[in-house]
Formats: sequence, C-alpha cells, structure tokens
Amino acid sequence: MKYEAAKLTNAAGKMWHIGLDENDIGKHVILPADPARCEMVAKHFEDAELKAVSRGNPTYTGKYHDIPVSVMCTGMGAMAVAVSVEELNILGAKTLIRMGTAGSLQKDIPSGSFVIATGAVRGEGTSNEYIPPEYPAVADPDVVIALRTACREYGIEPYVGIIRSHDAFYMESPGAHEGYIERIRPWTDANVLAVENESSALFVISSLLRGIRAGTILLTGGDLYGEHGTMSTSNQGDYAEKVDLLTKVTLRAIELIDGLGDLKK
Repeated sequence: MKYEAAKLTNAAGKMWHIGLDENDIGKHVILPADPARCEMVAKHFEDAELKAVSRGNPTYTGKYHDIPVSVMCTGMGAMAVAVSVEELNILGAKTLIRMGTAGSLQKDIPSGSFVIATGAVRGEGTSNEYIPPEYPAVADPDVVIALRTACREYGIEPYVGIIRSHDAFYMESPGAHEGYIERIRPWTDANVLAVENESSALFVISSLLRGIRAGTILLTGGDLYGEHGTMSTSNQGDYAEKVDLLTKVTLRAIELIDGLGDLKK
C-alpha cells in the first residue's frame, strides 16, 4: 500500500502542528531549523508576510521573481522535520529545501563552506518508523543540480556528496561525551562530508509521499576534530553575510526548479 498522510487540523482549520492552510504557503518552501534564520531569508522575498508562528516557529510567504515561496522553521531534529514534511505535503508544497548548518567531518572543508547533500546516512530514528533502514535517503537530483548551478553562478564551488543525520548532538560534537572521536571517525573515513540532524528524514519521507522535490544545502562551521567552541556558525563574524549568500543561492535554485514543472504523484 502506498503511503498517504492524514490531514489533521485544529479548530481554525489549520494544519495541526505548523498552523498553516493552503493559502499560507508557496509551492517552494525553504526549511531552516533556526527561527531567527527565517526573518533573514524573508528579507529577500517580495511582499513577505508573516503567516503564522506555531510552537515558536515562524512562517513567511511572499514571492521571488513572481514565484510563490515560503520560509518555515521546522525546529531541530528529524521528528520535527517529519511533521513539517507531512503537513506541507497536504498543503500542496512541491519543493522543500533545508537550508541549515552543519559540522564538517572532513578537516579539509574550511569553515564557512557550502555543502550540498546528494544523500544522507540515516543515523536518526524517525525515518525508521516509516520504513526499514535499507531504504536510501537521497536528495532529489533536480534540487542537487539546481543548488550546484546556483552556487557556481555566485562564484562558489560547493562540496557535494553524502552527509550524516543523527539525533544526539552531544554524542558527536566537540566537547561532547568521551569517545566522540572514535564514534565519528568511521564516517570521516567513508568520505561523509558533514553531520547534522534533519536531512535523512526529509529525504526519506519526501520520497515516500511522492511529488515532492527535496534537497539540502548547509553552511559549515569548523570541523568536528577541533577544540570545543571552535565548531560554530552563528558566532562567526561573517555569519549574516554567509546566510545572505546562502539565501540567494537557494532562491536562485528554486527559480531553476520552478521552470521544470511539478513531479508526478
């Protein structure tokens, strides 16, 4: 049986968790995990409007070159992303791009680099609730190509490849529990580029629901082999400028994707 999500609404007729209806979103949605990043993204929209703040997570909708777009904070972690994908699918979203941050697993990826995920190691538990771990977590190829093309248009050569998603920040980060180097080294040796918390669930659930193009672009902090406190993005002096550039790249990618037409359900 093909997977179909149920439509659960609140008393106002809005989706239960994200607090939106069909009139509140564009067909292309940018998904940061940090609510503060939503306002930074929305400044690039034409006629941006705050549509809702649900559970502390804002959603802004507007246009980019006459293309309906939204930015919605998912909150942190795979379960939060799963809820977002399910409910945005019900509302008719066609493109979901996670625009986030990550720690590099490779020492030769400089801080402040852009990483585009082709797929993700399913180290989180949420996607296992949907389907066994043999099912791959892969980004939509159109999104990968559009993001890479947009990066190059802006003079950026991104890192493109596999990332890792997992649930426990303090098990795989500098200053975390003893033994974290041994825990991350196999992924480094396997050429996994970076680690974060959401993308594998985004890719799996979008694939199961069909008709959604999903992808991820990340801004890296320091590598995970550095000292505690060195792996940071928002504390960097050029953070706002990097997010601004990341937003421009993502919106240009959406413009390219919009010209392709919708995927079949």
